[in-house]
Amino acid sequence: MGDFVLVTEGVTDHTILKNVLIGYFKNQREPEINFDQPDVRRVPSHGGWTLVIQSLRERKYRQAFQFNQFVTVQIDTDVSGESGFGVPRQDVNGPMPVEEFIPRVIDRLKAEIAEEDLVRYSDRFIFAIGVDQLECWLLPLWFKDSKGKQTSNCTNRLGECPQLRDELNRKRPKLPWIRPEEKDQGSYDVASKGYKKRATLIADGSKNPSLAFFIELLDQQNIILEDTN
Repeated sequence: MGDFVLVTEGVTDHTILKNVLIGYFKNQREPEINFDQPDVRRVPSHGGWTLVIQSLRERKYRQAFQFNQFVTVQIDTDVSGESGFGVPRQDVNGPMPVEEFIPRVIDRLKAEIAEEDLVRYSDRFIFAIGVDQLECWLLPLWFKDSKGKQTSNCTNRLGECPQLRDELNRKRPKLPWIRPEEKDQGSYDVASKGYKKRATLIADGSKNPSLAFFIELLDQQNIILEDTN
């Protein structure tokens, strides 16, 4: 049985989340991580937040649970106020704090899961919420100043990082720079590989509020990966 199956908006989100999980469980063993949405074997692969909602609505997780211990559901909040998503961050007092906002987004996702399944699999769903994007999780790896704590315009900020550009240029063949109109799995693997080290994940990941929230959720789950031998 696999350890985790990922339901993500896109293939690059899958790459980021996979490296985060590898780093988190570094003191146990490397987890077996599978995919559900999108199909990472297909390039290009259609993605987006609507397909995450659709996957839950169609109960695809039921089959995933037959072959995997946990289902990890990822969604970004950059368009959370749109019709169909319906979880705006802004209220009369301004943007909600992350620790208040993320539980509302998780509740929105849970609303698409059958009530009996929430009971049956309550400790096997894990939610990864990117505020505003999962790209924001990566900024602390590449910026050691206040830019590393930003939670908006993160794809562009990441793409404009000189150190990351140099790293991508050193690859043979060269990997594309990160930008909103081009999502390359190889580039995102390079950008997120620092989190494969648990110490880096804990130290730098805590600087991003939504990644810190995700790490805390994993801590609360107290997951012990079964020995495969």
